[in-house]
Amino acid sequence: MDKRDIVVVDDQPSICKEIVAFLKDDYTVHAFLTGKDALAYMSEHPADLVILDYEMPNMTGYEVMMAIRLNQSIGNTPVIFLTSWTKERMRQEMMGRGATDFLCKPVTKAELRECVKNNLLN
Repeated sequence: MDKRDIVVVDDQPSICKEIVAFLKDDYTVHAFLTGKDALAYMSEHPADLVILDYEMPNMTGYEVMMAIRLNQSIGNTPVIFLTSWTKERMRQEMMGRGATDFLCKPVTKAELRECVKNNLLN
């Protein structure tokens, strides 16, 4: 069976590397430092799930998620925010606007893997 495809978007290369390391045994993971690059990739290679940082230069994670939601071919892709924003209000706002889950940095390998697994089942 082919591995499910996950797209990770975070402007910090160390975070991308860490997430890839956490998930690469069970999934095919494509990491991008900008939302623009991730969206360009996804227009040709729809992902099964997207993990987004919220605060990034040029295009926020929210803007990336809205671009995904407005694209008919990828609009139903589950989106998990992985961010250093810990405020409950931010979590509620992103979930209300279309995120499927919300995790706070730093995240453990077990926590991330469980969240990904749960969101791929839906």
